[in-house]
Amino acid sequence: FFQPLTEMGGRVAWYHRLHWDNWTRFNNRTHREMLIVDGEIGFIGGAGIHDQWLLPRGSKPRWRDTVCQVRGEAVEGLQSVFLENWLNSSGEILAGSQYFPSPLPEGDAQALVIDSSPSLGGSTRAHVLFQALIGSARKSIHITSPYFLPDTSLRQEMIRAITERDVAIRIITPGRRSDHAMTRNSGRGLYGDLLHAGAEIYEYQPTMIHAKIMVVDELWSVVGSTNFDNRSFGINDEVNLAARSLELAGSLIQDFQEDLQQCRRITYDEWKRRPIWERSFETAGWFFQRQQ
Repeated sequence: FFQPLTEMGGRVAWYHRLHWDNWTRFNNRTHREMLIVDGEIGFIGGAGIHDQWLLPRGSKPRWRDTVCQVRGEAVEGLQSVFLENWLNSSGEILAGSQYFPSPLPEGDAQALVIDSSPSLGGSTRAHVLFQALIGSARKSIHITSPYFLPDTSLRQEMIRAITERDVAIRIITPGRRSDHAMTRNSGRGLYGDLLHAGAEIYEYQPTMIHAKIMVVDELWSVVGSTNFDNRSFGINDEVNLAARSLELAGSLIQDFQEDLQQCRRITYDEWKRRPIWERSFETAGWFFQRQQ
């Protein structure tokens, strides 16, 4: 796969390649999905470099995802995150103006790049970021997540937002075209408390939706690699862009509203009536998900 790239002078480094002296960290993968061009333009979101984002596969349409272009000082943050992983993978330090050119002011959005790595005995920065923003919400929360398995603390934070502050919460997750049926089944088992509290949950129908988005109060936006699951919040390296911008939030909510037109809403009554076989898959799936 990488041979044409390396033959042209490109370089590839493997992150936490399995070896006798790092086998305890092998499950810690980098899930960061970003691209930096000349240290001046960055791209961050959920998309990987694979045909499923570009082309239909048989009867399966290409995946639905969201990627944001970043300019200005925030690009330095993305570059730093990449170079940290490069150092860990290759042992090489990359520095200087070639990698960190002086950034030009771009736009008026306040943005911060927040990286996250496994934390011993505590929450990762990704978990703190999401919980803090949910806890600060006063009007609305829009979430799109391909793998939606929020832990107890995040579910409780969302329920408090609804019941104590009357925050409207809408969530989009994949429907039957999910690429991980077990993960989807596990996540569906967690719908109950949120639906009962008043959250609206929708399942996207046309294809796999892989976007990882949260918008709070139509002002704060988070775009990046983090899923609402145990791997993202406790095992993987992740990266997110948190931005305070009415324009960005408005654009993401517009995308969200368009996605809703191709979703099926899951009601609490429907969720309670799901068959026993489905509940069994949820329980088994949740057990295996927690072991990852």
